[in-house]
Amino acid sequence: MVFKIIKNSHKFYLIGVITFCVFQNHCVYAAKEPLIRVLISKNKNLRIRSDGSIPLIIKGKGFSNKKIKGLTLKNSSNKTIIFFDKDKQKIYDLKNKAKIEVKSSDRRGIWVGQKRYSGKLNLLIVDSEILVINILGIEKYLSCVVGSEMPAKWPLEALKAQAIASRTYALKQRGNSIYDIDSTNKNQVYNGLESKTPRTTRAVNNTRTLVLTHKNKLINALFHSSSGGMTENSQDVWKNKYPYLSSVKDFDRTNPKLRWEKRFSNEQLQKLFPRIGGIKQIEILNITNTGRVKNVKIYGNYGSDQISGVDIRKRMDLKSTLVRFKFIEDNIIESDKDNFKILSTNKIEDEPLTHIVKAGDNLIDIAYKYNVNVNEIVDLNSIKNPSLININQKLLIPRNSSSKLSHLEKILVVSGNGSGHGVGMSQWGAKNMAIRGEKAERILKHFYRGVKIKPFSKYFL
Repeated sequence: MVFKIIKNSHKFYLIGVITFCVFQNHCVYAAKEPLIRVLISKNKNLRIRSDGSIPLIIKGKGFSNKKIKGLTLKNSSNKTIIFFDKDKQKIYDLKNKAKIEVKSSDRRGIWVGQKRYSGKLNLLIVDSEILVINILGIEKYLSCVVGSEMPAKWPLEALKAQAIASRTYALKQRGNSIYDIDSTNKNQVYNGLESKTPRTTRAVNNTRTLVLTHKNKLINALFHSSSGGMTENSQDVWKNKYPYLSSVKDFDRTNPKLRWEKRFSNEQLQKLFPRIGGIKQIEILNITNTGRVKNVKIYGNYGSDQISGVDIRKRMDLKSTLVRFKFIEDNIIESDKDNFKILSTNKIEDEPLTHIVKAGDNLIDIAYKYNVNVNEIVDLNSIKNPSLININQKLLIPRNSSSKLSHLEKILVVSGNGSGHGVGMSQWGAKNMAIRGEKAERILKHFYRGVKIKPFSKYFL
């Protein structure tokens, strides 16, 4: 009996030690939980207020723990001013580089415009713009990020995969001078407390501290909505090659927006590509192994240009680079106030208008102003080089433009698959893997090859 008691006590002692160690590590992380600085607004006018009766506390040059209900910042004539709700007549000037701290003890957060945020805010005036930087613990931040990046009703394992990827991505960005990360899809979407739900909080808590590493360093945990069947190699989209960001099969076929189409009129193309006078023809020069466009050559009225798939996606606001281009003929009727008009036969009315070229004018804008075709101005004025017009030059503008007649016009149709850059984890793919019963770890190791999942350590940076 004595031996059993000692043995049982010994077991109890070991369990106690293990429990103590785990608890101690958790406390250490909690005490030193990494903070993240998120740029949530960049504007010239701003309204900040408390959620209820608990006041905001602001601190800065000229303000020492002042308690307020709300404040307004405005910029006009390169001058930024601030005033408070209770005394709107008293206006304070803010100089460039001025910094104000706003915080609250209210768990409901602080309203910035139409969104609420926990943590504290730093307001910084930079070249007449007001930057709002939300500073909070990484885990609180992630509870909102997961709900901003994925629908909270999606499977929990997909939400957990998103939490680990987003934690890794955010911690990898830390260290910039003013803020660490943007709140838009430029980095990852963060919509504040409105996106926090019990399910997103659960996903974050269940993966607390966990990050993705490769050779004991945080990976660049990129993710996107849907790849269109196969994710992409990082080096085929950008210059950097990461071994863990290689092309793998996606499971995004149930995405209802997998296939899409976008159309561009001649007028739209002229505005998007003014230097070469729009697009008359597109030649795909090369594609990746997954079919994404790497480079194209575009031909316009005034010449040609070569542009990357990434750049043309940005310029034309396309969902992805997994696209193909086709010109089709479309019946267009152009007329004043959408009413077809018979061309006048009156000689005076047929005489062209005169336009005096001003600084900043170009033929596309001039043609748009008078609702005529660029080529008509070129032909009427015998212009040899349409990209060169002189200030004070007189241009004849056709009064009765033939472009106002019903005619067939070629429009550009862009057909595409997927949404996003296609590198790293596909969110729709993660959802469908989770529906099939895959756990977050399996999902992540499918999309990020050769990685390990570990509790965060500063040595991973």
